Amino acid sequence: MIVKRLTLRHFRNYRDETFELSPRINVITGANAQGKTNMLEGLFLLSRGYSHRTNHTADLMMQHDAGLNGFAVEAEAETKGIHHRLALQVKDGHKTWVVDGHSSRRQRDVHKLLHTILFEPDDLRIVKAGPARRRQFIDEEISGYLPGYLPVLKNYKKALSQRNALLKEIRRSPSMAVLLEGWDEQLVENGAKLVVYRLAYLKRLNETAKALHASLSDNREKLSLSYSSNLIAEAADQAAIQKRFAEKLKAGRDEDIAKGSTVCGPHVDDLLIAIDGMEARKFASQGQQRTAAIALKLSQIDIYQKMTGDWPIVLLDDILSELDDRRQEKILEILGQTQALITCTDSRFADRYPEEMKRIVTVKNGRQIEG
Repeated sequence: MIVKRLTLRHFRNYRDETFELSPRINVITGANAQGKTNMLEGLFLLSRGYSHRTNHTADLMMQHDAGLNGFAVEAEAETKGIHHRLALQVKDGHKTWVVDGHSSRRQRDVHKLLHTILFEPDDLRIVKAGPARRRQFIDEEISGYLPGYLPVLKNYKKALSQRNALLKEIRRSPSMAVLLEGWDEQLVENGAKLVVYRLAYLKRLNETAKALHASLSDNREKLSLSYSSNLIAEAADQAAIQKRFAEKLKAGRDEDIAKGSTVCGPHVDDLLIAIDGMEARKFASQGQQRTAAIALKLSQIDIYQKMTGDWPIVLLDDILSELDDRRQEKILEILGQTQALITCTDSRFADRYPEEMKRIVTVKNGRQIEG
């Protein structure tokens, strides 16, 4: 998939701006707080159906403009020689997706055609941060190329939230414990599916990230990944995971009631990252942790291409300024094979690409100026 043209209307600080894009390297430069990240956010929103910066759709609409009740993000794209017009239209808080003139309430109609991989500075903390950040990474990347994952994740979170609320009520009214069974069933069914999805994804990620990390570290270090589950000690099928999950929920019910929360389940699992057999979070240097994080994120390019036969669009949001020259060079080598949008305040790194391969645009106050 290649996006040839991106239009933002009343989105963030863009009133009505259309960007003509190169099929390879697009450098979006300018001072801070001018709209560079907003541009990437618009394309990410169109492809994923949600913003990586806010949970509130109203935040995305242009502010300080009386009378506005919505915004739009539109893209003209091409995949396998076929042209498509894709759009997200938001009016009075309601989202409508448009594919080649046909409206839909289902984001997956756009998702089937358009995929993005976002790499932002916070991603460099994947290794160093706590388990919640790594679970977020897994959930975002799986849902990026397997649309069936996100509904399961949402169902699990809903059941977990309802069960936790009920646990707190049971402490005041013990007779309500009979209601737990229904939420347990939903938690077990969706939780087992999540673990199966994650294990299958981790197998692909392990292979791809290990090879990429070897290249990034000049074959001096070996990366390995494993899934830490509180339900199973080794890979198992969905039925076995459901059985074990149900047993643990039943055995731990008194503890859950006492704490007012669900102690076991995939919501407390972790992705363990090791370098040369040592846990990277505890023992790796900052440089080693960053190299491992880069390998994890950029592996998504190869995983998606092998899964779909198409290349994703890579969005790098001011990430190069966080890296040394050697790591920058490795990333820029990888980006040469796919379409990329790169935000920065200093575009000199783009000198390595021939003119016909790149487009440089300067953004100022939500408007573009040719570089």
